[in-house]
Amino acid sequence: MTQSVEVPVREFSLHWTLPGSRGGRVSFEISGQVSLLNNDRAYKIDGVLYVAEGTTYSKELGNPKLFVRRNGVEHTGRQWGWETICAKKSCERLCTMDAYFVRTGYWAPADRAIQLSIGAEHGFGGRQKTYSPTVTVKLID
Repeated sequence: MTQSVEVPVREFSLHWTLPGSRGGRVSFEISGQVSLLNNDRAYKIDGVLYVAEGTTYSKELGNPKLFVRRNGVEHTGRQWGWETICAKKSCERLCTMDAYFVRTGYWAPADRAIQLSIGAEHGFGGRQKTYSPTVTVKLID
């Protein structure tokens, strides 16, 4: 006999464009879902990072390595702190494959939302980090 479990699921999507030095651009996107598990004592983020569209080569962007990061927000507004939740992938790799990511963690009674954003390390020699705007996924109102 199979038992099905109803889990509250919230979907997310975030689109971000990086401009190139000669007028080109590359757009990246993350999409997926966040759910609460184990009677709201744990969360699970399940998603994918990919190149949505582009008009330039990754070298024009400084050969960025992209990653996804997460943050949590409590009902008081206090935040957990940003943490990288997927391996860094080069733009060239994202053109031929997607970067899937899964993250699980503890969900406290005070927690209300998960924030997600895309990060890019780019430049030659000293790597600079750039971050997309965030998407907030409210799991408890």
